[in-house]
Amino acid sequence: MKISFYGAAREVTGSCYLVESAGGTRVLVDCGMYQGCNTCDVKNFREPLFDPKTIAAVFLTHAHLDHCGRIPKLVKDGFRGKVYATPPTVELATLVMMDAVNIMRDDFTREGIAMLYDENDVQRATASFVGVDYSRDVKVGDVVARPRDAGHIFGSAFWELEDGEGKRAAFSGDLGNRGSKILKPTAQLSAVDALVIESTYGNRVHEDESTRETKLRDVIRRTIKERGVLVVPVFAIDRTQQILFELNHLVESGILPEVPIYLDSPMAIKATDVIKSYPQYYNIEAQALAASGDDLFDFPGLVLTRTRDESKAINDAPKPKVILAGSGMMNGGRIQHHLVRYLSDRNSTVLIVGYQAQGTLGRDLYEGKKVVNVLQEQVHVNATITSIGAYSAHADQKKLEEWVVTAEEKPKRILVTHGEDAAAVALATHFQNDVGIPAVAPHYADTVEV
Repeated sequence: MKISFYGAAREVTGSCYLVESAGGTRVLVDCGMYQGCNTCDVKNFREPLFDPKTIAAVFLTHAHLDHCGRIPKLVKDGFRGKVYATPPTVELATLVMMDAVNIMRDDFTREGIAMLYDENDVQRATASFVGVDYSRDVKVGDVVARPRDAGHIFGSAFWELEDGEGKRAAFSGDLGNRGSKILKPTAQLSAVDALVIESTYGNRVHEDESTRETKLRDVIRRTIKERGVLVVPVFAIDRTQQILFELNHLVESGILPEVPIYLDSPMAIKATDVIKSYPQYYNIEAQALAASGDDLFDFPGLVLTRTRDESKAINDAPKPKVILAGSGMMNGGRIQHHLVRYLSDRNSTVLIVGYQAQGTLGRDLYEGKKVVNVLQEQVHVNATITSIGAYSAHADQKKLEEWVVTAEEKPKRILVTHGEDAAAVALATHFQNDVGIPAVAPHYADTVEV
């Protein structure tokens, strides 16, 4: 078995791994879009270093764009195999890729940036999707693959692959953080010869997840007291639902007074509807709440704004108010209109609740930049910029190590990906020196023999 790294090698986005089995079967694990970097368009458009026509299947870990976003281009370039993913991922990835088309079309209209693919390419891609439940085997050529619960977002999986010679490799995709109030914990890793593992937070430890609801409560109370606006950039899948779940508790239990809270993201609204249709993917506590009749993601004061006119009407709503909008890294979507309006307001707050990649507007704000460009305008940052790290859907270094050392057997070697250079190298060094497992952080186009 050979593994080649055609994305997310010493960077966070663009996940794409080619696996070649002993019997000659060629499959991909993920085929994601590069995001947030100055060279992303070049990377997304470049010809792959493999022939898409020779790929028998894609095993998709989850529905985030940096994992599924180049699948329509793969089909456009000649891929004719099946894409295997859990049933929620099939539905959510369809939403994500169609949303990407809408964003690309806006960029083309506004700035003349070429589109990577269009709706027809997405439809052709999704026609090849096949839903696979956790722990069910899929056989493609001499490769047997099995998805296991990654605990990252709804329907997320890590994939375990075995070829005809008995060589085994696992691909973590993105692994979940501790303390999700909705998702089940990450499943145990089986014995494998090689583990490809993410390192988004490979050199960091998150703050205590038990404090996040209290911090959310406090920042909303401060916004109410100062009669300001709280702007929360959210990822449409998982982060939105985690925050709605906690707001549901805070409002319905009377801990927070009723205040207008706008979910200004058609994509997040659609994703929430999909997630509601899969209660079996909730953890035991959330399943019990849902069975009791409580809508986990709705509460007094919540306003869903689907249309552009409804979104614009938020501007006229009196303060205080809370606005949840995408995109999560602030590089596109309705969040940018709200940032233009409220970043200069000293009584307003931007609450960052997720990873902000290098080169994104979110990273600029997180690092304290005082003048930023939004929608071709220079905006002075007078609003408070704060963050809650415990909302991250990614495992930190401690959780990654815990998952590895509690496997059925420790992996024979570890290949660290999906992290900025410093994080990937730090995690590889940690596994090598402190855990005693041979580990490296591959570069783009490296090939490793398992």
